[in-house]
Amino acid sequence: MEKKKRNTSEIVYQAIEEKIINQEWVAGMKITSENQLSTELGVSRMSVREAIEKMVALSILTKRQGEGTFVNELSPSMYINGLIPMMMLNKDNLIDVVEFRVLIEGNSAALCAERCDDETIIALENCYKIMFENSDNSEEFANADHQFHIEIAKGTKNSLVIKVNSILTDIWKHQQKELNRYLGPSKGLEEHKKILEAIKNRDVELARLFMTRHVSRTREDIIKIKEEDIERK
Repeated sequence: MEKKKRNTSEIVYQAIEEKIINQEWVAGMKITSENQLSTELGVSRMSVREAIEKMVALSILTKRQGEGTFVNELSPSMYINGLIPMMMLNKDNLIDVVEFRVLIEGNSAALCAERCDDETIIALENCYKIMFENSDNSEEFANADHQFHIEIAKGTKNSLVIKVNSILTDIWKHQQKELNRYLGPSKGLEEHKKILEAIKNRDVELARLFMTRHVSRTREDIIKIKEEDIERK
């Protein structure tokens, strides 16, 4: 019984999704009522409600009390929300997280150098200043380190890059705290300064190079630490 209900809910979800993709239902438009969808698709009203609630949770649809359900203005970043249930990332698995960062952060820094405004530069400078002043305070250093990377993502002006950072923010923040605890601040300070200067100078290739080196070096250090831990055991 439960399996059947879940399958019909998926059918409704796909039917609504198709109407939006085909622009039969466009942004701002009120969709068909639950009763009518139930009749049209030959499914229970409960299945229709479940599909709609899922789309509301993903910000595809919005419910307005007393008015009905409406299609939201969709941007590419919103599709990333659909990945959240599949992200079974272990917060303790630093290797997986840092390898993902190697793949995207160099290009993010390059795009930031190309597109960012003066406000982003100021925010990055403030983050670096806090890092410098808190080299003996792991918690504060890690928070500023984390925010530095968030500001770079914002500086790209790319909705997908910003969204990915938003989704993974807690995981990355946890990672940076762990890394600073293991590795100390000295290498991070020097590398972040180079990244900051490259972005300030609008040097796209240097920003990409310094960020890629920074995250790749971090990955290598983590692997080395884990290998040493295994040997000690």
